[in-house]
Amino acid sequence: MLEPYLKKLRRCKHVDSILYYDLATLCGEEGISDEGELMDYLAGEEAKIYSDPGFVKAVESGLKEEKAPPMEKRLFSSLYNQVALLRKMPLEEYLSYRNAISKSNEMWRKYRPANDFKSWLPYWQHLVDISRVVADYQHKDGMKSRYDSCLDSYEPGESEAMLDSIFNPLKEKLIPLLKKAKEKQKGYSLPEIKPYPVDKQEQMGRKMLDLIGYDMKGGCLMVSAHPFSNDNHQHDARLTTKYLVNDWRSNVFTCLHEGGHCLEFQNKPQNLYDGYSESLATAAICETHSRFYENIIGRSKEFMPYMKKAAEETLDPGFSYMNEEDFYHLVNKIEPWLIRCEADELSYCLHIIVRYEIEKELINGTIECKDVPALWKKKYKDYLDVDVPNDKDGCMQDTHWSEALWGYFPSYALGNLYGAMIKEQMEKDIGFASLIEKGEFKKILAYLAEKDFAYDYLSPDDWIMKITGKHLSSEAYIRYLEKKFD
Repeated sequence: MLEPYLKKLRRCKHVDSILYYDLATLCGEEGISDEGELMDYLAGEEAKIYSDPGFVKAVESGLKEEKAPPMEKRLFSSLYNQVALLRKMPLEEYLSYRNAISKSNEMWRKYRPANDFKSWLPYWQHLVDISRVVADYQHKDGMKSRYDSCLDSYEPGESEAMLDSIFNPLKEKLIPLLKKAKEKQKGYSLPEIKPYPVDKQEQMGRKMLDLIGYDMKGGCLMVSAHPFSNDNHQHDARLTTKYLVNDWRSNVFTCLHEGGHCLEFQNKPQNLYDGYSESLATAAICETHSRFYENIIGRSKEFMPYMKKAAEETLDPGFSYMNEEDFYHLVNKIEPWLIRCEADELSYCLHIIVRYEIEKELINGTIECKDVPALWKKKYKDYLDVDVPNDKDGCMQDTHWSEALWGYFPSYALGNLYGAMIKEQMEKDIGFASLIEKGEFKKILAYLAEKDFAYDYLSPDDWIMKITGKHLSSEAYIRYLEKKFD
C-alpha cells in the first residue's frame, strides 16, 4: 500500500519547505546552521522512505501497471528516479551530499555580501565534486554526459544536444536584435526612474498580486536576498521579493514573477492533490507561468494602464502626468547589465545561456570552480557587452549553484518559449490581449487553470501538445520579441 508512504513524504516536504522559507527570510545568522541541520535530518527521513522495502516494492509494482492512467504513471516514474538513486548510492554518501548542499548555501549567504569568492570556493568545489558523483549515479541509457543526468531531474528527456539546438540559434538571433533595439530606443523619451521607499514599493507589489488574482489568505509575502516562491501545501503558497530603492520596477516584476508561480500552486485541481501529483510539474513548466505573468502580461501595452494607476496610487501621484507610451517604454527599457533578476525582457535569455554554457562544462568536468569568474566575465562581455566588476554581482549572484540546482537555469528560457506558444493559442481561443485590456484577469487565470495547470503532471512535450497542439519550438518566442522590439 503506497499511500501511507506518500503521506509521510508529503509531510517531510511540507516541513522542509517551511524551514527553507524561514531560513531565507527570518532566521538570524546564528540560527542558519541549526536550521540547515534540521533540513538535513528531514532529507535523511525522506531517504529512509525511498529505501524502505515496502515502498520500493509498491513503486516497482506500480511501474508495471500498463493500464494505469497517465497521472499515476508519471507519479510512479518520478518516485522511481529517487528509488533508483538511493539503490545505487549508499545512504551515508547521499546524506553527505545533502550536507554539502546545506554548507555550500550557508557559506554562500555569508560570503556573497562580502564579495568573497575565494572563501566560498572550497565549499562550492566540494559540492561540485560530489554533484558529479551523484550525476554518475543518475545516468540512464542514452544519456551522453553527466549534465544530461542533471537535466533529467528537471526536464525528463531533455539533453545538452536538444538545448544546444534551441539555444545556439536563439543566441544568434538575440545578440544582433539586442543591439538593434538599443539603437532604436535612443529615439524614445525615457522618463527618469526615481527612488521610492520600501513601504510604498510594498504597497505597489501587493496591488500587482491582488490584480492578477493571488490569494493572500493562502500565502505570504516577505523579503529574501534571492526572491523565490514556495508551494508549501495545498493552501499555503508563499513568495518573497526584494526592494531596490532606486528602481521600483524590480519589486513589481519580482511580485508578478513569483506571483505567477503561486497562481499555479493555488489553482491546481483537487484531483492532483488527491493523487499526490501536485508537485510533478517540471521546472520549465513552472517557470512558464512565472515568466508569463512577469513579461507577457506584465510588460504588455495592454497592462500598462493598470500598472500606471497602481504606481500613481502607491508610489507617486506624479505618474498620472506621464503618458502611457512613455510609461510603457520605461517599463520595457532595454538596458543589458549585470543582474539576471533585473534583466530586461530582451536580454534575459542571454543571461540564462551564459549560465547554461558554464554549468554544463562545470558538471562535465571540463572546467573547475576556480575558472568560473573569468569565464563568466568573458561571456558577459561577448554576449551582453557588459563589464563585470566583481563576483558578488557576477557568478555569485544566484543561489542556484550554491544549492546544486544543476540543470535548472535552462528552465527559465524554456519557460519563455512555452509562454509565447501559449500566448498565441490563448489569442486564438479567448482573445488574450483584449482580456488584459479589459482587466479580465480572472478569465485568463480560469483558462490557464483548465487548459494548463490541470495537466502539468504530464511530460513537457505532452503538456505543451495538450495546450497548443505543437511541439516545443523557439519560433513563437522569436516572433513575439521581433514584433515587440524590432
